[in-house]
Amino acid sequence: MIETKLNSIYKQIMWLARQPGVTPSKARAWYTHVVSSPRDVCRFTGKVSKKALKEGATLRLEHFNRLQQSLTSLVKRHLKEGDDFKEFLKEIRRCEKVHIVTFEENNEAMKAKGDYMKAGIELMDWKDIPQKKRSYLWENKLRGKVSNSNEFPH
Repeated sequence: MIETKLNSIYKQIMWLARQPGVTPSKARAWYTHVVSSPRDVCRFTGKVSKKALKEGATLRLEHFNRLQQSLTSLVKRHLKEGDDFKEFLKEIRRCEKVHIVTFEENNEAMKAKGDYMKAGIELMDWKDIPQKKRSYLWENKLRGKVSNSNEFPH
């Protein structure tokens, strides 16, 4: 089912990419901003930044494998070399892994091109987070947003 849905999205992206005035980045945005990542693809890694545990932190699911940049590069390459749904699917599965970080850390990670050390992001394992905080994170960032939320005790 999900592969059928992703195949349809991929065809739409590549059709868009071939339209006059549409850049690979704009075509890729069809996936990342218009149809949005299907919830049954996005997976949580079990890693949360230390700053995300602070009271009042604005939280984000951070695609640490640079989803937008990676898909834009893939679209550019496929325009030159030909469509390859299997490669798209593999890249989606690689890039749709997320950590929980703060809004600010998400921006810093983008500036640092995914280098968490350079961005000053320290990650913790889910199991090391106090239960009360896990419940909050699960309710506010995982439930209904990642396909594997039930793998994380809350």
